[in-house]
Amino acid sequence: MRYILVFVVVMVISFGTYLATYLGAFKGVEISEVKQGPFKTIYIEHVGPYHKVNKVIGRVEAFMASQGTVCQRTFGEYLDNPREVEEARLRAKVGCLIETMPANAPEEMKEGEIPARDYVQAVFTGSPGIGPLKVYPRVEQYMEQKKLKQAGAGIEIYEIHSITEKAAMTTTYLFPVIPE
Repeated sequence: MRYILVFVVVMVISFGTYLATYLGAFKGVEISEVKQGPFKTIYIEHVGPYHKVNKVIGRVEAFMASQGTVCQRTFGEYLDNPREVEEARLRAKVGCLIETMPANAPEEMKEGEIPARDYVQAVFTGSPGIGPLKVYPRVEQYMEQKKLKQAGAGIEIYEIHSITEKAAMTTTYLFPVIPE
């Protein structure tokens, strides 16, 4: 019985370590102040839990693919703070960064622009799924130390470097800032 318990504990620890490594929990976050933009976008407005935006992004990617264009960089512009707004009412704009807007885009897909401005930028090569746990607290700490105030929606730009390598993805987080 004791050996079974030890085996189970070792397996749980091993799986937890594997999962944390796979998701990028041990990877660093590069934080800097940059001037970025403007970025031209095609997006769909999403209302609801932020963890469900992936399917919406997929619809924009599928449309762009039907137009012969691959979305090299997808994005989410998260308009509400999940600590302050009920999950069912969270708003986001999600889609692709583009060069030109296709002429025959469906009505639900809108053209937009993320403006050029000063941002705190965080670059993370782990899973975007753990970004809120790993990246956001570090950015908040950085802004506090530098006496910066967030002045708009947080933006996440997702770039897949290789479809065959599961870990070949970079998420760039942009937080518009002004001095306090």
